[in-house]
Amino acid sequence: MVTKSPGKIREKLVSAAMELFAKKGFDKTTVDEIVAKAGVAKGTFYLYFKSKKDLINELAFEVMPIMSMPSLSDPYITISYPNLAGYLLQLGREFMEFYSTEYRAEIFFHMLSIGERMRSIREIYTQSCAELLREGARRITAYVKVGFEDALIAFQMFIAALMHYLHSKNCLGFSEEHYLKRVVLAVVNNLKIASSV
Repeated sequence: MVTKSPGKIREKLVSAAMELFAKKGFDKTTVDEIVAKAGVAKGTFYLYFKSKKDLINELAFEVMPIMSMPSLSDPYITISYPNLAGYLLQLGREFMEFYSTEYRAEIFFHMLSIGERMRSIREIYTQSCAELLREGARRITAYVKVGFEDALIAFQMFIAALMHYLHSKNCLGFSEEHYLKRVVLAVVNNLKIASSV
């Protein structure tokens, strides 16, 4: 008899949930639909998650922007990318790649839309967003001699521009790479102005 490993079953449940949540939203997706799509018994779901809300909370963290940028935690980043423009371009590429797969962008936007109704989602978003912005600002100050507040605002502008592209890329008429380069240029130029004041 062949048994499936616990990791594979959990993976199937998460994958099925992500697809259904992306298409139908959280409220309209049922546990029955998730297990049917995953091809497992309903009781199996409850071996891995206490409830649908538990699964949503787990997915919330996994699709947050902080998860999209592994280079943000690289301690040797200034060696790998000797200038800020190259570094931001790398972060932007990581962000776009992360959200191009596995329904992540759709789920992230669902998270934002229900954040006011679900306190746990709002807390996950607030905490991860604050951490992302602080770390991004800290990285900027390693490249440019600006105050932390200016670096924080610059990184927030950068993230906001990336999110805007996710939401409206079909309206903009720019390639992803062209858009990234222009956003990076705008952020770097803004920081040059801030550092000279």
